[in-house]
This record gives sequence, C-alpha cells and structure tokens, in this order.
Amino acid sequence: MASVTAIPNRRKARGRGVAEIYIGGAADGQSQLVVSYVKARQRALLEGGAGVGRSATWFAHYDLDGVLEHCRVALSQGDELVLVGHSWGSDAALRVSHKLHGDVALLAGVDPVMRPGGMFSNVTRRPDNAGVLVHVDARPRAFDRSDIVKATGVVLGGGLARAWREADVTISTELNHWAFAHMMAAPGSDGVSLQARINEAGWRAVSNRAG
Repeated sequence: MASVTAIPNRRKARGRGVAEIYIGGAADGQSQLVVSYVKARQRALLEGGAGVGRSATWFAHYDLDGVLEHCRVALSQGDELVLVGHSWGSDAALRVSHKLHGDVALLAGVDPVMRPGGMFSNVTRRPDNAGVLVHVDARPRAFDRSDIVKATGVVLGGGLARAWREADVTISTELNHWAFAHMMAAPGSDGVSLQARINEAGWRAVSNRAG
C-alpha cells in the first residue's frame, strides 16, 4: 500500500491550504498505527467541515519518492506542508525535508528512530526549510514490546537525530512507542498537543513569536 487516499483539497475562497502528510514506521503496513490515525483524521476533517483547504495522506517510510512528489504538488498549489513521521517515518520525514525545494511549515517526529547508517550524515541536522520542529518524546514508565523494538532501533540507528534534540517544541509523554494516536493528542508543557498545533496552524504563532 503506497498511501491512504487523500481527502480532496477543497480550497477556501481566501487563505492557503494545508497538506498534512503522515509517514508510518517500519511495521506500519501491518500494525496500521498511523494508517488508522490518518483514516480517522480524514473522516474527522470531512464530517467536521474542517477539510476545506486541507488534505491528510499516509505514506510508508520507504516511499520517499511518493512523499516527495506529493509534497511538490502541494507546494505548487500554494499549500502549507505539515510533515509528521513516526519511528522510522521520522527519519523519512527529515530526508524528504532536506530534498524539498520549498518550505515545510511544521516538521514533527513522533518518538523518532533513525535508520541505520544515517546518524553521521547531514540528514540528522535541522532542514533549512523547516519552519517549526516538534519532537514528541515517549518515555514510558513500563516498557512493552514496542519499546523494546524501539530501543533496538535506537541502538542500531546510533541515537536521536540532532534535529529532534534541538526541536523548537518538545512534548514529553509516558506513552509506549506504538501509542501513536495518543502521542498526537498528548499535551505539551503549555497544554497544547501536536494535533492541536496542526488543527490551529500553530506553527504560524510560533514563527511569529520567534521572529
């Protein structure tokens, strides 16, 4: 499966559209963690009327060409990009951002894990075109199988990428690695979750404060 069908991007009369792109981790094709979230996100956008000017799409972590093409089309239409990766998908999100000739309004790593061999490459640094970086950091009190899988991946990947260590916003949670939907809804120290930032185009406020 290359991607979940995107919601048609029905434009508002004024303002820019938002293309939300979600990239799953190594086993997401089987576990459906991010796939299920994106399907629910699509339904919510359509049913709530918030889908005007927005699209939500899923890609596998290995489909970099597909993600790049989708992002390029969205940018050509004047949309703002929101790029969210989970686990290995966060590594893919960084790689895509580095290759894009256009801005990524919000770039998020949800409990990110680097793929082996990338830690000492430029892919680990903050992309120049990234507006706001958000790192959702899962540190559970009680480990389950997903956290053991993550720990193995972290060792093989060489640790946490510099971009996520230096994120503009870090949201710390006590959730397990596979609790993607709950991590999207987890509040940060300011009470704002990653999903809320996406809903409210929260990157604009952060950019304004930073400027």
